[in-house]
Amino acid sequence: MLRSKDIKAVETGPRQLTFGFEAKTQIKTDDLVISSIKEQISTHGQIFLDHLISHVKEKHDLAEPDTLQSVFWSAQELKIHFRIDGKPVTPHQARKILLDSPDKPVELVENKKVDATIFRDLVMFFQQLMNIKNNNFQDDQYEFALSLLWNLKTWESNLASFMTMAQKPFYPGRQKINDHLQFLKTLLARQDCYSLICKCYEKRERITEMAGDIDILSRFYTQQTGFWDLLIQSMVDYRETLSELKQNPEAASGLDRLNQILSSPSPWNLILEAEQLLRTVQIHNDRIVEGKIQTRRMEAISLIDALIKRLNRLPACNTSEQDQRSRYLYLLRNAAKQLQTKTTIEEIDRLVDTAEDMVDL
Repeated sequence: MLRSKDIKAVETGPRQLTFGFEAKTQIKTDDLVISSIKEQISTHGQIFLDHLISHVKEKHDLAEPDTLQSVFWSAQELKIHFRIDGKPVTPHQARKILLDSPDKPVELVENKKVDATIFRDLVMFFQQLMNIKNNNFQDDQYEFALSLLWNLKTWESNLASFMTMAQKPFYPGRQKINDHLQFLKTLLARQDCYSLICKCYEKRERITEMAGDIDILSRFYTQQTGFWDLLIQSMVDYRETLSELKQNPEAASGLDRLNQILSSPSPWNLILEAEQLLRTVQIHNDRIVEGKIQTRRMEAISLIDALIKRLNRLPACNTSEQDQRSRYLYLLRNAAKQLQTKTTIEEIDRLVDTAEDMVDL
């Protein structure tokens, strides 16, 4: 927060002409302050008065009152502008507001504007691109640049999150996402109002292409990844029944097409087709799997029946051995009943292994 005594000491009128050493020192101070403002705006898109004073103090060891005075004189000479609560204010108004509220955020804005025609064209371009109807920036290039910056950084953030998911095997769009991220990096290299508007005006066609791709990518990565994960897992599962599926013309054709879609770099318009194909292939796969399970269940019943006969043939020399054999026979018969409730080959195999271990014991 700015100190009240420094604010009170600020002169807001035209600076007094001086000569000699003091003038040269002030020129150096002004150049340093202006260059720091431009550097921070270029890097971050905007800079606030208190942040600038801290930055200059830390980086250049310039006294805070000197920086503050230099900023106000630069504003008086229209090298920069003050903005408070989103509106431009004069140096005198800024000083008065700060005297009442020293912690009030004061933005510093460069006094460099693009041609009015270019500005109006770009505003119209972005309003149409983003389907914005109510935003009327009039001649406020700075306010528009902040809105522009927010949109570009939102795109950058979204693409970065998509890139994290696109690294997964069989996920599409990695190269497209990377290309757009690199393009945004060039757009955001200089974030001051003038540079940003000029660069975006120059790259309107490329921005239009990027906006369309981001819309498609957003729909896929926010709404369709659940199905895409299911498709990937299903294609892995179908390896178990691949030979049987290929014997069915409809299933074989569906599998080939699903593989094409899964390996496509741009499957965005193929999701509906993939959903329909996956349902068809899954029906055939379920029939094959159910047939295999039923076959394995019948084999398991025969194996457990054989184990029961084997156990019955074992001699029982005393009552204890007879009780033990009866107990294991009960467990084996119960295992045979449980076979009807098992829904996977793995469950059936585990039950048979357990039955065999009991008889061996």
